[in-house]
Amino acid sequence: MTIKDNQKVFFGKEKVSKSEKQKGVNEIFSKVTSNYDLMNDFMSFGAHRLWKNTFVKEAKIVKNSTILDLAGGTGDITKIIQKEYYNCKVYLSDQNSSMVNFARDRAMNEGFINNTFFDTSSAEKLPFKNSFFNHVFISFGFRNFTDKDKALSEIIRVLKKGGTLHILEFAKVQNKTFSKIYDFYSYELIPRIGNLVSSDKESYEYLVNSIRTHESQEETCEMLKSNGFSSAEYKNLFNGIVAIHRATK
Repeated sequence: MTIKDNQKVFFGKEKVSKSEKQKGVNEIFSKVTSNYDLMNDFMSFGAHRLWKNTFVKEAKIVKNSTILDLAGGTGDITKIIQKEYYNCKVYLSDQNSSMVNFARDRAMNEGFINNTFFDTSSAEKLPFKNSFFNHVFISFGFRNFTDKDKALSEIIRVLKKGGTLHILEFAKVQNKTFSKIYDFYSYELIPRIGNLVSSDKESYEYLVNSIRTHESQEETCEMLKSNGFSSAEYKNLFNGIVAIHRATK
């Protein structure tokens, strides 16, 4: 085990060991699986659906691409891709088996099961062969990775030369006045909404704090470049509440 493996990482607003974070994140998402989509609608006033559609439609996917939906959760991104680009193969991977099972059932019920494959594994240890994917998508999962550098190394490995990593993630709000309003909403209201909807205030407090301790847009770009991507850029949405990052191998 290296010194880096023993480094503390943020779990919400606290620093813990990497193994503790992995266990904690898995427990939280197991608890919120059944209400996850509903809570996303409440927390973003439905805007997450618009963000995800923009995220996929601006990705320049071509026919017969092989795509990884990493930290795929309940399958939102996979569904959009399969509806828009039905001739692509999509692999949904998430470390949480409850989420993967939910996504598989949803794919069967909502008709996007064809050419969709499901896998339970962590981003830091992907079971796919080298240079396998044209695109890797991560939607609101990057900040929850236990070891972002190790995950990016794995993503570089499984991407084809010229392939693209796409990340949709909460970011740093650019307007100071709007930032104060957003902070009040995040810290004061989101945990209360979570408690009302799912009787689980603590999980949503974690989700809010994980946003605050995540890297800025510029820091994320630097991380992508330092881990081997030839280029990295970002686009802010909603004043920087979220940002789309794209990086090329």
